[in-house]
Amino acid sequence: MDLRQHYLDYISAINDGCKPGALDPFVHEGVVHNDSPPLSVAGYAKNITDAQASFSDLSFNVEMIVVEPDGDQEGFGHLAVRIRLAFRPTPGQKETFYEHVFYRLEAGKIRRVWSMLDGAGLKWAEERASAGN
Repeated sequence: MDLRQHYLDYISAINDGCKPGALDPFVHEGVVHNDSPPLSVAGYAKNITDAQASFSDLSFNVEMIVVEPDGDQEGFGHLAVRIRLAFRPTPGQKETFYEHVFYRLEAGKIRRVWSMLDGAGLKWAEERASAGN
């Protein structure tokens, strides 16, 4: 399995609107994001669609991927990714922020996610946390 291409397919599913079931081929049931309790694939997808709803025309653009496969185990490994997220706060205006993410894949599916936001993304995350979301 080409983990790099598999990840790019995952990002395409997100950019296509993260439709119900779209992340099933990419994410394990019980995925853990940062220090969250284990999430269902649907719960994980909801976190993504909530972000998409908060940022008009949000798009995920992979700028860098580092892949470290686990030896001979097909579909097992780690990814380090820099993602540029672009959105339009108002018509005609475009802003970006970055997410730096580490993933653990098992059997071709994301098992663990560690992510950090910067810029507008960090502000959004802080506002969500203070609002109790």
